[in-house]
Amino acid sequence: MTKNRLRLLTLGLALIAAMITTGCLGQGDSSAADSTAVADADSTGAEEKPAKKEKAIKINVGAVVRGELVESVFADGEIRTPRSLEVKAKIGGVLSEVLVRDGDVVRKGQLLARIDPREYRLDMESSRFDHLQALSQVAAEQDTFEVDLSALRAFEEDKAALGRELSRGRLSESEYQARLLEMEMRALKSGAFRQDVFQQRTGLAAARIAEERASLNLEYTEIRAPFAGVVQGRQVVGGEIISTGQTVCTLFDNRNLEAVVNVLEADLANLVTGRAARVAVPALRDTLLARVDVISPTLDAASRTCEVIVRFTNEDDRFRPGMFCRAEIAGFIHHDKLMVPKSSLLIRDDRPLVFKRNDDRAQWLYVTTGLQNDQWVEILQVHSGGSLAPDEQVVVSDHLTLSHEALIKVRKTVPPANRWAFALDGEGDAR
Repeated sequence: MTKNRLRLLTLGLALIAAMITTGCLGQGDSSAADSTAVADADSTGAEEKPAKKEKAIKINVGAVVRGELVESVFADGEIRTPRSLEVKAKIGGVLSEVLVRDGDVVRKGQLLARIDPREYRLDMESSRFDHLQALSQVAAEQDTFEVDLSALRAFEEDKAALGRELSRGRLSESEYQARLLEMEMRALKSGAFRQDVFQQRTGLAAARIAEERASLNLEYTEIRAPFAGVVQGRQVVGGEIISTGQTVCTLFDNRNLEAVVNVLEADLANLVTGRAARVAVPALRDTLLARVDVISPTLDAASRTCEVIVRFTNEDDRFRPGMFCRAEIAGFIHHDKLMVPKSSLLIRDDRPLVFKRNDDRAQWLYVTTGLQNDQWVEILQVHSGGSLAPDEQVVVSDHLTLSHEALIKVRKTVPPANRWAFALDGEGDAR
């Protein structure tokens, strides 16, 4: 009885275990089927969703060029006029009128002031009468002498030969004077100077000189501008009695000016006259394009600078003497250099690189740089990523976070800029 119960109990437990096992297997198959269904659904959804489009980065590009790289020399100075003059009276008298004021622009020869001419006109008339009197004396005695023209020509030839001997150092000054006196005495005895002696004896020579002097003084009563310029510092008024040598006013030539700048001794190595220069005048926010005219042969011992002069024409009278200026001079000119715009150069991992435009992609190039100025950088070598050649383009903006092979879109092509183009010929030398 006990054995039968035990057998039945064992059989029951086996049936229960089989039922449990069957239920678990069924549930597992269902889960697997559900998982497969979800995966299939996900796969179908992925095929239907479109791929994300790459966005192009907008940039500006500039050209790679081969040409002249100019290293500038900078110097400060001021504008001055090369011609300024105190206009002074050459004779004394009463100023009958003064015709200009400070700031007046006058032309060459324009009347500035006038001295009362009446006294000098009387002197002119008196000297003329003396001249006529002497001429009448000559007319009365003209048959009392005869000039020996051959003796006069011989004297002139001998004097010229004696002058050549002096200039060649074959005669001393005292020897020259002694021999000249001997020649004059011989010529006088031979009749070479008879006419001159006659004019002296009759008073004609003195009368002629007095008349010319009186005419010159009468001319000096009109004080005129020796050159075109601007009147400044007028010191006289009408009715004033002035003396010989007294200043009437000062005249400045503001038409032709010059910028005088002081170049450091260290920057003189390759500086020559004729080199192009850009002269900036901050007060007027203007820049002049000119050339170096003068380089001083000496240096200032205290500042170790050399005076350099750049001359220019003050076309519209905007520039004034005394204005501060800063000159940028083409100091060193390096020929046949491969260059990229300075704005295209980046430093990554302590190495210089540029991004070259390759159709619609940015291609980075690690490079070795050489000379540079504020516009251009010389490229000595391309280490990796490709090559650079004239007329190719490099990225000059929006490239700080740009990556290799990034999609780009050109917003603007920046033309090559050369501030010395006005002065460089095909070989890079200043014209």
